[in-house]
Amino acid sequence: MRDEGLTPWRTHDWKVRTIESIAPGGGSRLAFTCRSCGRIFNQTTINSRTWAVDEGGTALSDTVTNRWLAESCLRKPSDGDVDDRKLFKNGPTL
Repeated sequence: MRDEGLTPWRTHDWKVRTIESIAPGGGSRLAFTCRSCGRIFNQTTINSRTWAVDEGGTALSDTVTNRWLAESCLRKPSDGDVDDRKLFKNGPTL
């Protein structure tokens, strides 16, 4: 198997872009979008803090972030991801 021995993060085919450059010494914020499954994460470069976001960049719940970070890429969008993207970190949940 191609992904054998890789961490879940490394099984994704990431497209990375800088979405915010922070003051000197503070690092930047990056957006990681998987070309295969479509999951999106934001990450701060100063401490590698990583969290799942929806298409608009709104943080998803910690439960979604933790699960997505633990799962290897499925190479296609997951059926449950549509519902996951409605579970926001700060705000109403369904």
